[in-house]
Amino acid sequence: MAAAPISLDQGPPLPPNLQPAPQASAASLAGGQAQSSGSAALQQQVVERAMFAQKTMEDIGKLLPAAAQGMAGVIDMFQKVLGSILAQGASPPPAPSATGASLIQQPPGQTPGA
Repeated sequence: MAAAPISLDQGPPLPPNLQPAPQASAASLAGGQAQSSGSAALQQQVVERAMFAQKTMEDIGKLLPAAAQGMAGVIDMFQKVLGSILAQGASPPPAPSATGASLIQQPPGQTPGA
């Protein structure tokens, strides 16, 4: 009987009736539940970008000590608003309709069909 290969990177084998513990996701870290895999992927992208934005704002506060208090306020508001939105469940923006797209492309002061 040949023994199965041993890998120290994966830890000990689990008994057949046990499953590995679920990994934390962006949705669970944000305090919300993802509605679908597309929504979960979107939330993960948003959280990653938000973390980058927060780090950038913290760096600005360090580079300009006079701006540190203002940056802290912006970061606090940013976290509250984004956390609230993510808790509601983020979904991709709807595709623009033909009417909406034509309104966007009109020069200011002109109405469609004029």
